[in-house]
Amino acid sequence: MKNRLIELVSDGSIDLDSDTSPESAAEQLILYLTEWKRWNAKINLTAERNELSVINKHIYESLQYARAISPTGSLVDIGSGAGFPGIPVKIIRPQLEVVLVESQRKRANFLKAAIRSIELSTIQCVHGRVTDFPKFVGKYDFVTLRHVLDPHLSLQLGAGLLSPGGSLILQTSFDHSFQLDFLDSLQLSPINEIFFERSGSAHSKIMFFKQDST
Repeated sequence: MKNRLIELVSDGSIDLDSDTSPESAAEQLILYLTEWKRWNAKINLTAERNELSVINKHIYESLQYARAISPTGSLVDIGSGAGFPGIPVKIIRPQLEVVLVESQRKRANFLKAAIRSIELSTIQCVHGRVTDFPKFVGKYDFVTLRHVLDPHLSLQLGAGLLSPGGSLILQTSFDHSFQLDFLDSLQLSPINEIFFERSGSAHSKIMFFKQDST
């Protein structure tokens, strides 16, 4: 398990922070998985039931978000659920200031327990919906979402939290696209896409957007 995690965080496309070793990142991810396993038996955090499945699906995909996230700045993860992508991104970008937003109380309690277990700093979990926190509007350098709501609504909510020039990273179905006039209304420009193919018919991708700096 540790070797697989080291392999994932050593991916050159992710550009691991210079002050974070693959071994230390893997050890923190193992602490997360230990907490996940304990809580998943009680509140069904993920459909996956073993650590390797979580690594190969959720942690792998979460780490891909880091391709568009710099080592410093502020990030809000909307609908964090079981902690993806927010916690893996925080582990490999330790200087980021991170807020996890989760509307389900039990999952929010898990996220708070995981943060304590891993002993992460400059990260917090807030229980509620994004609309419950008007102080978040226009504040963040990075916004991450994965399958939270209808993609258009997700993009609208996320764009509202970005500071000028900020980046939004959204995971959605592989065939989804947005009309340019809709993106223009949110002052967003598409930058890149990363595609995933999983067993069966489930396919998804991560879409990167940049907000205008004016």
